[in-house]
Amino acid sequence: MSNHGVNLSKDETSLIDETQPHALERLDAKSLKDLQHRLRTARDKNFSLLRRQGAARVEAEGGRGAAQPANERRGDKVEVLDEALARVSERLDAIGE
Repeated sequence: MSNHGVNLSKDETSLIDETQPHALERLDAKSLKDLQHRLRTARDKNFSLLRRQGAARVEAEGGRGAAQPANERRGDKVEVLDEALARVSERLDAIGE
């Protein structure tokens, strides 16, 4: 799995690593649900920061167009976490949970 050059924290990188196919195959339903919960928490935290920082940048820059580039990295992080969450959800569906 690639982080697509996104600057993830050590904990976020570890979380993403847990969603690699060979790692997901070793997890039971309970562990997958726990991983899914941790991924949702991380994604939601970063999405909330994306929204708040974006709103602050719009106010500071005077427009959404000027503010967007400074907030793209946070959006990339949310996207990587969302992709990892999708992999876990697919695995849960595959095992019937």
